[in-house]
Amino acid sequence: MDDQRADERTDATENGRASREAFVRSTYVELYRWFHRLAGCPAWAADLTQESFAAFWASGARQPTEVSSRTWLYAIGRNLWRNQLRGRREFVPLEFDQAFSSDPGPERRVEAGEFESDARDAVDQLPVDLREAFTLRFWNEFSYEEIAAIQGVSADLARWRYFAARKRLHARLAPWDPSPEHSEKEGRHAR
Repeated sequence: MDDQRADERTDATENGRASREAFVRSTYVELYRWFHRLAGCPAWAADLTQESFAAFWASGARQPTEVSSRTWLYAIGRNLWRNQLRGRREFVPLEFDQAFSSDPGPERRVEAGEFESDARDAVDQLPVDLREAFTLRFWNEFSYEEIAAIQGVSADLARWRYFAARKRLHARLAPWDPSPEHSEKEGRHAR
């Protein structure tokens, strides 16, 4: 009988380990990318990712039952990032994914570099709360409820922060809009 109980415990331990490994595999890259977009530094993003997982596993029973493990992991990561951000004086610019095709000509490469620089500056100038909400929704596709849980606010405020960030980014990046309507407006303002 004791051998059977030992086998059951071994199975439970192996299942738990496999479950934890599957969770890490499914969330590690996206969490790292989120930190990279927020912090702009690969080394800082990697450190934050590792610290987030360590704190997540250490938090164990403190996870609220109404919050998913993924959301709880991001909430922990956000707190770690905010704590480290307070101690830093300089914000390192983030690197955006390639904005144009993988084989652009020289003109397109110059345009892409200029756009990337303007977009990076626009995101960098967002207030921290808006930047977090924007990156969580835009790149990580979190729901407003999940963003609210991560930021410790209501879902309505999380939604407002995302749309406020988008509005600021649209205004700042309007000169890059290739639509004819924008060109007409720009021409009228220039006169």
